[in-house]
Amino acid sequence: MLERSPTRLSWADCESKIRKLHRAATGDVTEDESRRLYHLELSASRHAGKSPRHVLEQAKALLR
Repeated sequence: MLERSPTRLSWADCESKIRKLHRAATGDVTEDESRRLYHLELSASRHAGKSPRHVLEQAKALLR
């Protein structure tokens, strides 16, 4: 399972973490995966989704 932080994750933190994950994996992901990460980053910037943690977990799952 994913590690859970005891602190609350803000939407801005979520967006930042997804952006960092995306940059770190740029050479290792397909174009479709990269596009999906970008869409998750946009979701975080628009506060769309169940929660910031849920959106971040989706990004992490995509990179597994």
